[in-house]
Amino acid sequence: MSNQRPLILVSSSATEYLGEPALRLSENYADALVMAGGLPVVAPLCGDLSIYDDLLDRVSGLMLTGGADIDPACYRAALALDEQAIEQGERAVHETTPARDDIELHLLAEAERRNMPILGICRGLQIINVAHGGTLYHDLPAQHAPEPGTLAITHDAYMDGRISHGITIEEDSLLARTVQATELMVNSLHHQAVRDVARGFVCTACASDGVIEAIENPSYPYMLAVQWHPEYHASTEPMSLIFRSFVSAAREWRA
Repeated sequence: MSNQRPLILVSSSATEYLGEPALRLSENYADALVMAGGLPVVAPLCGDLSIYDDLLDRVSGLMLTGGADIDPACYRAALALDEQAIEQGERAVHETTPARDDIELHLLAEAERRNMPILGICRGLQIINVAHGGTLYHDLPAQHAPEPGTLAITHDAYMDGRISHGITIEEDSLLARTVQATELMVNSLHHQAVRDVARGFVCTACASDGVIEAIENPSYPYMLAVQWHPEYHASTEPMSLIFRSFVSAAREWRA
């Protein structure tokens, strides 16, 4: 097996710099991949989707990152809610970038066609779920009731990535095998989350209030999606293990 660093395609966010459209990617994502032995390649936001096919031909893994809310039109039809509830929920949605949604949905479909290793983080988990017919809570504080006997967790507590709450992980899941644990303390930087898990996927981690923290596709060679941001703590275990596992899978895929 080659010791060469595998190229990992990393999704980016739209922003502005000096009045011009620009790309934004937290250094934490790039650093996490480099420390794990990977080489990040930033995906541009272009209207020509064919360029992403060329990019995927050159890389060995796809990492879908955090960012703006997904356009609720992407999962509106799958919601088992009345029209009034849907409209009320959609008013709580923050900024969206439909062009990014289209790009990531295309990237995901093409990466899956290649059986390429995929890691989703925060929004990345959500786009994976939506792409396969799952749905989201438009806004957790307004729409999600904690499990009976539990206290609500503030899931957008610390925007600097500090650890804020615990999760329970399903035994023998990819996540449990990766972090070598069935309980974990994680950070929380999101106001949306998975409502209905997509067909073919399973929930493999939950917070104590019932919010889904990880999903996996057991029939796919390597696909892991987590709701928290492990890149903030990627210099130490157990979060570093997530990126090392992903990069290792990418290296093996290319071999």
